[in-house]
Amino acid sequence: MDREYLEDYEERENEQYSTFLKRLSNGTFNLEKDIYPPANRFTNLQNPLATASDLSGKIGDLWTQIPFSGSLILRLPSSPPDLFERDYFKISEIPTIIDFIKSTGRLQVTLEEYPTHYEGLDYLDQIFEELNPPMISGPPVTSYGSLDEIKKAQECYLSISEIAFSKLLTKVIGTKWGYWTAAKTYAEAAEKIYIYLKLKHPILAETIENLMVDDPPRAFIMFHVCQNFVVTPNIRLGYNLSNFSLDEIKRSTILPTPYQPQEISFPCEIGQFLLKKLTYAPVSLDACKELMYHYDAYDLRKVQEALNEGIATNNPDLLEKNAEELSEILDNIWNDKTLPRRIKGLEIGIPVSMAAIGSVAAGPIGSVGGFLAGLGLNVADRFIDIGTEKLVDKLAKKKAKSYQINIYDFKRKYKERMALDSTKKRSKVPK
Repeated sequence: MDREYLEDYEERENEQYSTFLKRLSNGTFNLEKDIYPPANRFTNLQNPLATASDLSGKIGDLWTQIPFSGSLILRLPSSPPDLFERDYFKISEIPTIIDFIKSTGRLQVTLEEYPTHYEGLDYLDQIFEELNPPMISGPPVTSYGSLDEIKKAQECYLSISEIAFSKLLTKVIGTKWGYWTAAKTYAEAAEKIYIYLKLKHPILAETIENLMVDDPPRAFIMFHVCQNFVVTPNIRLGYNLSNFSLDEIKRSTILPTPYQPQEISFPCEIGQFLLKKLTYAPVSLDACKELMYHYDAYDLRKVQEALNEGIATNNPDLLEKNAEELSEILDNIWNDKTLPRRIKGLEIGIPVSMAAIGSVAAGPIGSVGGFLAGLGLNVADRFIDIGTEKLVDKLAKKKAKSYQINIYDFKRKYKERMALDSTKKRSKVPK
């Protein structure tokens, strides 16, 4: 891909984003139904729409998530060929992946960066030409509040962070710590995260303000948790299901010595776990296809879509009904002893946890425990209603949706024969 092609591509993406901003401003963008990027930028899009995080989107882990999604959104990085093959799939398999996308719509591709950042990566030519992947962007910071409010929040962040927090960021970035190779990006994002919290979630903002002064390492972790589970899902328009790797969550709460905090805590709970089950983990695209069709025969995708709809529309009755039905289906699938013989490549099983985040989680949904508490964080005995926040003042009557999160413990693998010989409790995540 040459520079001129990518510059034209980027100009078209910017034009589409400008059109989106105008619709957002004049109220013609329907927050209840519309998505951005729009559905016509994808191929055969299916509901529910799920996004894979940086770590959960890696190859192998990817095939496990697709059967649990309508369409799984994979963010395409501007990686050199060797790193792309290490993290995703062989370049020779790209035509097969494209055929899978076109025929099923169960996997979709978006750009993680500006198009011009992909210059010289000719191995991605076919993906650009045949799929026309969009940049996945949310509303600008000006959607959070007025320019005066944003300026005051920005000044507050800069003033407080200069006391101690910015010094920690400088040191952490300097360590070139493995997981935070993107620490500089994190530092640049911290200000935007704080502005969103200051204008939309003052309780969380106040907690972070205190931590930036009194305990910068805990502030560092709090920023990351808020980014993953409060900020990003709430500004993502139309994508109500986010997938994470449990290992990714654990690593986000660890800092290099001597920056480790004494205790990790959160000022309030943000959601509830709904299910904790074991599921099959296909290790190839072919196994993924077979498992996907088998799941569909059990109506798993239909029930999963209804569950996601119950969460997105803040309907606790619909949520509870479909959570129970989904639990039964997953038990039946896991107990089907013929499945491993019929599908080649089902070598392991892994735990998957599903959670509801937002105002719907405050209802009587009969969940199995608090979300943040289930991740090992200490949580104060209160609940934050993040489902009632407004996106822009002009659209204040539009209620933001609750959303679903799936946590995959990809490192905790169970041999199929062990699972088949276990008791009925095998459908639960072993302690």
